[in-house]
Amino acid sequence: MEDIANLVLTGPEFKEMDENMRLVTMDVIKAMPRPTISTAAPLAGAATASDGVDRISCLPAGILRDIVSRLPAKDAVRTTALAKRWRRVWHSAPLVLVDAHLLSDRSVAGRSPSIYRDIGMDAWAAGLFRILDAMGCLADRVSHVLTAHPGPFRSVYLAGNNMLYHPDKLALWIKLLAAKGVKELAFVNLASRLDDKLRIPADLFKCTALTKLYIGTWCFPDTLPRARTAAFPYLQELGLCNIHMKDEDLAFLLDRCPVLEKLMISSSRWPVCLRIHSRSLRCVQVCQALVREINVASASRLERLLLWEAWGWDDHHITNMSCKVKIGHAPKLRFLGFFVPGMHQLEIGNTAIKVLGLHVKLGTYIQARMLPSFLRCFPNIETLYVQSENDDIKFWGPQTTGTSKVINLKFWKDAGPIECIQKHIKKLVLREFRGRKSELDFLKFIAEHAQVLEDMVIVMTHGFSPSDNLGAKLRIFMASAKWANACCKMMVFKSPFPIQGNAWCHLRGFDFSVEDPFDVSKCHGDKCGH
Repeated sequence: MEDIANLVLTGPEFKEMDENMRLVTMDVIKAMPRPTISTAAPLAGAATASDGVDRISCLPAGILRDIVSRLPAKDAVRTTALAKRWRRVWHSAPLVLVDAHLLSDRSVAGRSPSIYRDIGMDAWAAGLFRILDAMGCLADRVSHVLTAHPGPFRSVYLAGNNMLYHPDKLALWIKLLAAKGVKELAFVNLASRLDDKLRIPADLFKCTALTKLYIGTWCFPDTLPRARTAAFPYLQELGLCNIHMKDEDLAFLLDRCPVLEKLMISSSRWPVCLRIHSRSLRCVQVCQALVREINVASASRLERLLLWEAWGWDDHHITNMSCKVKIGHAPKLRFLGFFVPGMHQLEIGNTAIKVLGLHVKLGTYIQARMLPSFLRCFPNIETLYVQSENDDIKFWGPQTTGTSKVINLKFWKDAGPIECIQKHIKKLVLREFRGRKSELDFLKFIAEHAQVLEDMVIVMTHGFSPSDNLGAKLRIFMASAKWANACCKMMVFKSPFPIQGNAWCHLRGFDFSVEDPFDVSKCHGDKCGH
């Protein structure tokens, strides 16, 4: 992604956005999958052979097509002028298109990414936004490539236009993508305002060859007229980012994806109910979204239900942000969280959760008193993640009331025995440690009652280091604990993230080769450590 991060532009579309829309759009772009090609990749054969013989052109046609399909679209098109042998290679190779790569080199040179990084964007996203600023005739270039290439389309990444200004091109692009069998599609609409609502054409459902689909900042198409024929029979990964949709829209879509394995709902400002009946889903992520209810009725293959800032919603009481989470038949579910005690109302059936994540204000009584009840619902967990929230930050909902009672070591001891802590938890990770008395008492309680605890990992909040006074305060306090397991190791780390509280990586969530999707210790800035 270094090539995108290094391209520099400031153009009209991003400038036209209001501040709220910029923030939403940043979140949407960050949730998109990374393009599979780069303009900065090194060329192994860049050095000219000493005898001047063109050996690459002598390779079999299949290898030439594979080479061209790995090039940015602009460079791939240029290969048609290399020699007669290359003239039809681009047309016969599966198309891989990233619209940002169609911008001219001169239009993106010479400006610094610092203005974007200053507002908390990582290097990759900052570079992409500088590209998106360029616009100009980008839509015309996309139309030309999609029209000129006969297909099939392996991967198409469109994130550079406010499609409200290009309705004819929007309809054309979707028809071309469907007709030419696009397999992977990421399509973001760069709306200028939060109240701009543009429907993505219903012809999207004709893209039946799709295996991966991410759409951002759209209104869901009218599904009823096409209910009988619409389907994504091969779709395995779906990302819905800032999508305006109704409950029946989401249910309709999921019902048309019989082999879907990965689902993400992100940056959703319109509350929905997520009901899961699936024999194929393995991972569901709900990130920075409003949800009335999450109901896992039957999901025989579901392994991960990952929530990050998944806030509840009540149409009748705006201050009530409670959310029901029901888990019925999910026998393979092992990773669950992050829950907010006091906000998420849990109903859970027969599961064997091994890793649990919680957002908790340890100094706020109504959340702290519910934590033991939450933990008793999961007697077999072996790893517990606690994201320690700042008690000074108040937010709507019942979870913020009731701070008058003291939360200390006696409070936790009076809560009574908790089976998972006493007998099963082998690893505790507390993130965003600020050195509050409530955090220290909670850590001491765990240390003195967790009989099989092997690792206690404490990640400090942004701006602090294990070697400063806060780290020393922690070590001195924990030295007085009577550890239930004398062999337990306590490790203290600096936060790997540039801003406070940013401890989520959706890439790890969808990577089943990663043993623990909650472990983001190796993620730094815009790089995912898996």
